[in-house]
Amino acid sequence: MAIVKVPQNSTIAIKLQKGITSAGSPAYVTRNYPGKPSATDQDLFDVAVALMGLQAYPLVDIARVDNAYLLSE
Repeated sequence: MAIVKVPQNSTIAIKLQKGITSAGSPAYVTRNYPGKPSATDQDLFDVAVALMGLQAYPLVDIARVDNAYLLSE
């Protein structure tokens, strides 16, 4: 039985350091922006970098989160 992956959506997750906690460790916030599953990694990275120009906090990392259905044939 073969499994088929059917892409549904992609999200760009941008993790930012928003400050320091009272215990002295970094505090983070993640901003999620919808993308298209057909977008290339480079396209999503370029969008994330452009969005960073609108952020007040420093960038920690950029992640791509893909969702898909797995169907058996």
